[in-house]
Amino acid sequence: MMQLDALVLYNRSGEERVIRFNPGKLNIISGESGTGKTSIINILRFLLGGDSPHAAIGPISKTVHWYGLLAHVNETSFYIARPAPNHGSTTSLAVLLVGEDSIPDMSTLSVNANAADVIEYIGGLIGIGDNLNVPADGQTRLPLAANLRHSLYYCFQGQGEIANPDILFHHQNRDFQKQAIRDSLPYFLGAQGLDAMRKREELTALRRDIRSRSIKIGTARAALTLGVGRAAGLISEARSCGLLDVTDAPTASDEAMDLLRRILISPSSTEVDFGEFDETEQLVRRKRDLRNQIRELNDNLRGLDNFANVGRDYNQELNEHRVRLASIGLIPDREVENPSCPLCRNSIAAIPEHDAIARNLGRVEHRLELAQRDQPRIEQARSGLIAQREKLRADLSDADEALDSLARTDEARLAERGEWEQQSFVKGKISQYLATANVDGDDTIDLMERELTELQRWAEDLADELDPETLRSTVASLLAAVARNMTSMAQTLQLEHSQHGVRIDPQRLTVVADTPQGPAYMDAGEIGSGMSWVGYHLVAYLALHDFFITNRRPVPGFIVIDQPSQAFFPRDRETGGDLSELTDTDRDNTRMLYKLMYDAVQAQGGRLQIIAFDHADFTDDWFHDSVVETWRSGEALIPRKCINAARKID
Repeated sequence: MMQLDALVLYNRSGEERVIRFNPGKLNIISGESGTGKTSIINILRFLLGGDSPHAAIGPISKTVHWYGLLAHVNETSFYIARPAPNHGSTTSLAVLLVGEDSIPDMSTLSVNANAADVIEYIGGLIGIGDNLNVPADGQTRLPLAANLRHSLYYCFQGQGEIANPDILFHHQNRDFQKQAIRDSLPYFLGAQGLDAMRKREELTALRRDIRSRSIKIGTARAALTLGVGRAAGLISEARSCGLLDVTDAPTASDEAMDLLRRILISPSSTEVDFGEFDETEQLVRRKRDLRNQIRELNDNLRGLDNFANVGRDYNQELNEHRVRLASIGLIPDREVENPSCPLCRNSIAAIPEHDAIARNLGRVEHRLELAQRDQPRIEQARSGLIAQREKLRADLSDADEALDSLARTDEARLAERGEWEQQSFVKGKISQYLATANVDGDDTIDLMERELTELQRWAEDLADELDPETLRSTVASLLAAVARNMTSMAQTLQLEHSQHGVRIDPQRLTVVADTPQGPAYMDAGEIGSGMSWVGYHLVAYLALHDFFITNRRPVPGFIVIDQPSQAFFPRDRETGGDLSELTDTDRDNTRMLYKLMYDAVQAQGGRLQIIAFDHADFTDDWFHDSVVETWRSGEALIPRKCINAARKID
């Protein structure tokens, strides 16, 4: 069992504040309010894998540089030290010294681990094995594996928890912690362990195998039932494309499969190679060239026609000018000697413009002669172009006829190629079918179904063992033993409704008394008085630890309780807390609580350690022997002299 030996606080100078605890006994730190008792739980949680000691701004945050914890599990001692993080910060750094049974100097501390290492090491040391709580089908939360931090739910009762009727376990009211307690409690009780995880993994593998076998059997049964029908379509296709004779007709599934295998190895039609026949492509190129040549000849003919039309139009224009000049006598008859102007009757030769007109007329006549001379050449060139065009048109017609002939030939080739492709396609379908078809007979399928039935029966048995209802029933049965011990201790304290029997509700995580009127839940206000609230928290923890110890469950063997007497003081009280201010009844109740703790520790014979912080200071020998420190008159978690020394350094 894990128990605590000493809590150590180091200041910046390396000086140590050591609080020693007695293993297997009741340890009481008695003192005034404001002396730091409440901070110890947060410091211990930090040393056991937390991310921060959550030290308030004040003496602790100003003086503590390192925190240390000396502890042991059975015969194995270890020392954990962690540097104090800055206010508001967290850290995962840690020092883990295995086998250390004394407090080391701060100068020798060197980080060699982190918080996760601390959790894993101590968890393994106290016996937390592989475990996994898998939520029921339909629930969305992730599976949870219990570790050391989950076991601490049952080791601490803070100042705001011990007398709080709304919560039972440590940190129960924080985000997601309530469900984590529900999921981890079955493991710590022993209702769900390594064997359950092994069975769950086995069930997962079984279900995977069952699904695979079911699919295989379904395929085999379908193939056997359909028989020839499944292969009939492929056989029909093979017959239609020439791979099979019309007379071939199987009557059984095995005959159909054999026939399909023969079809697969039978020869197909010879493939037609279209790569050797390039005449079509050549003729197409020939037609394209011929059309281009004809188009070019047509352009040349249009050019000649335009040139000839221009010459004719020019001759016509020149003749019109001659006719107009001749009509007014400006062009005299060549046979008339010394012709006269028809207007002025003067000699034309005497007119100054006569020579210019004569020169122009001469040029016109020369041009007419040239135009008449070019006309035969134009006609000759035009005739030659027309002859070339006709020849090209004849060649184009021959190419068209050749293409038509080739097209008729290619249709036959395409038909041959189509038959070859169709046969290849059908063979591919047959090959795929034969690769996936199951041809197992009735005997084989019956054997497969018997094996599947055995696997299903095995999976059902495992599922029943892992059924959430079965788990809840097991948890309820184990908690019944805890309830008997709770009831006995509650009756010793004379707690409300204890005469009817009390127990822990694992779903509501509260104490419930089974009264004649029905269940009375503490978190519903149906169990009243501060004494009952503190008492039921205490008896629940003591009964649980008795169960954990008796059944060797992996939970640390210590309980840390902060101020169980607070339920007897006014809630609005800010300072003080001296028991002399209480009534005799409340003092007697407080003494009974501590006597119950003392007797429970004694009954365990060293297997349980309780550490309690309180204002209480009774004169009883058993109480006096249990006090490890008294914090009054300047003594505290951080003594006044240490605070004054820190102020001088600042």
